[in-house]
Amino acid sequence: MRAQNDYQFAEYLLKIGNGTEPSIVEDYVRLPKDIAIIDEGHEDSVLKLLNIVYPDLPQNAMSAEYITNRAILSTTNEYVDEINNKMIRLFPGNIEEFMSFDEAIDDTHSYYQEEFLNSLLPNGIPPHKLMLKINCPIILLRNLDPSNGLCNGTRMVCRKFQKNVIDAEITSGQHAGKQVFLPRIPMSPANDEGYPFKFKRKQFPIRLCFAMTINKAQGQTIPNVGIYLPQHVFSHGQLYVALSRGISTATTKVLVKSDDRLTKNIVYKEVLTL
Repeated sequence: MRAQNDYQFAEYLLKIGNGTEPSIVEDYVRLPKDIAIIDEGHEDSVLKLLNIVYPDLPQNAMSAEYITNRAILSTTNEYVDEINNKMIRLFPGNIEEFMSFDEAIDDTHSYYQEEFLNSLLPNGIPPHKLMLKINCPIILLRNLDPSNGLCNGTRMVCRKFQKNVIDAEITSGQHAGKQVFLPRIPMSPANDEGYPFKFKRKQFPIRLCFAMTINKAQGQTIPNVGIYLPQHVFSHGQLYVALSRGISTATTKVLVKSDDRLTKNIVYKEVLTL
């Protein structure tokens, strides 16, 4: 029965990917009943998703395999940070906080106060306040040493902390199991972020990765995947990328607001014919 369900889900994914799954209204499609979790507008719905993707968390927190085989995907960094903040508090252990050093380059008149700079969350830049625990999952945001596995998108777990160095273990790819040391480095957002000044943040080049953006998960296979959609996807192929990270209907769950399991699927068919 499970094999049949997975075969049907594979067919469903193909239709989602090429835009042939019938729309109910405009770009909205209906999710299969066995993967949908209905968001009833309260905290219990989110906790249900977290507990499905990360069952028995306290007992498994030290297992790199357990951590690497799971992730929650969402559309924006805002929602990803929301989930990561919930998860780091559920994760066993004591929180260590690492604050960044932020500055606006060439701001000779001090127009931009430190509190304002600390509040900025540009794409590809770690947060000002990085909250970590021993054995928690992290993802690298920069290419530090590709020949030794330290590439943008590498998933790891924290093993030890020092003031300016994090001792981590790579958990994915051919370098899985390798111990690495991550320093604080200066980082600036891409030019298209639209700030009227040049911004620099010195911080560890990592984020928590209990959750990650759908775009960041491209190319990865995640045996146990949850998809958090408080708002619908907004770009071509995003729903397909999210749903196809998993390996079966039994280990793929989607939290959606719609009572009738409707969610948006955006596919520009002209792109597929190029």
